[in-house]
Amino acid sequence: MIALTDPDKGTRAYLAKALGSAVAISHHETVVDLEHALAMAPVAPAVAVFGPNVPLDDGLQTATWLQDRGTPTAAILIAHDLSAEVLHAAMRAGVRDVLPESHSADQLRDTVDRALGLASRVAGSTGTAPERLHSKIVTVFSTKGGSGKSVVASNLAMLLAEETGEEVVLVDLDLQSGDLAIMLQLTPAWTIYDAAENTSRLDLDALVGYLTPHRSGISLLAAPLEPALAETITGQTVQEILTLLTERFPYVIVDGPAVFSDQVIAALDVSHETVLMASLDVPSIKNLKLALQTFEQLGIGRDRTHVVLNRADSKVGLRLQEVEHALGTPIDVLIPSSRDVPLSVNQGQPLAIENRRSPVVASISKLAGRIRIPAHTGPKRGRRALLGRN
Repeated sequence: MIALTDPDKGTRAYLAKALGSAVAISHHETVVDLEHALAMAPVAPAVAVFGPNVPLDDGLQTATWLQDRGTPTAAILIAHDLSAEVLHAAMRAGVRDVLPESHSADQLRDTVDRALGLASRVAGSTGTAPERLHSKIVTVFSTKGGSGKSVVASNLAMLLAEETGEEVVLVDLDLQSGDLAIMLQLTPAWTIYDAAENTSRLDLDALVGYLTPHRSGISLLAAPLEPALAETITGQTVQEILTLLTERFPYVIVDGPAVFSDQVIAALDVSHETVLMASLDVPSIKNLKLALQTFEQLGIGRDRTHVVLNRADSKVGLRLQEVEHALGTPIDVLIPSSRDVPLSVNQGQPLAIENRRSPVVASISKLAGRIRIPAHTGPKRGRRALLGRN
């Protein structure tokens, strides 16, 4: 259900018409009416939309109230002003999305549909990772593109292999637009699509045959070559593949898409730890806060989550203390800006191999140290081993 609040009856009628009749909509003139209705309702609505005529402070206070109650309701704010101050305040209040008053009907529907889809996927999540002392599944995730998660995921995999001497597999779960194969200059003969097509007869030996080796010594399970193939890979299949990989590989590093898809939620369900990334800008920090809230709803505790801030030294008018205050939690790892990063991506030469002394590599190595299984403290393989040489 969608709870729609605006003191203007005509605005409510317009918003309801834009949303269509596929989902039940309740109408409320004021936030007081909304809060009273929600306090009495046996089931909380999936989405609460605050119209442009709701006083900003009232909408933000009610969004905070929803968050404090622990309800799964996603708040969407339609605002006259989309200034940085408004976005900051919305982020602190736990608002999932902010739309301009001039939004189109399609924008409103898309925003609400994303919130409804996420609510449905969260409701079906178990949030319980299997207990395995000999292996770890780690999902690197961000809800905003351009955060650098693929760079971190690939270099993290290589550093774990180097620093523990263990086998590591990297899984590209960005099924529609994964670029890990290109970034690593690999041409996969097989992808996760091929493995998913054969799950009924898939065993460990067969699954290993779908992997592509990299010169660093890690292996890659690549994303499908065609985006349309992503829809054929179910969440259950993803869980089966990841769990099977742990029988061979002590570390399974998953590079997820920038969206809470069915497949990535399935991966999060079986992940022992997650790396949640953002960059130093207001939209990214807002999305990071919302992702942390969603993780809580999924049953993923803060003790299982490593919060990483990329390009943390950017001079953009945001201070680390302000970010941590807005998030309500400390940042675990700071990764500095470096021109070497885009250069390494464009050349297909990961920094973990080509520039081991880079400050970026040092930060990712710190992350690897937080993830490393205590028993895996053997000698480093060194640069020659990292390059796959004897």
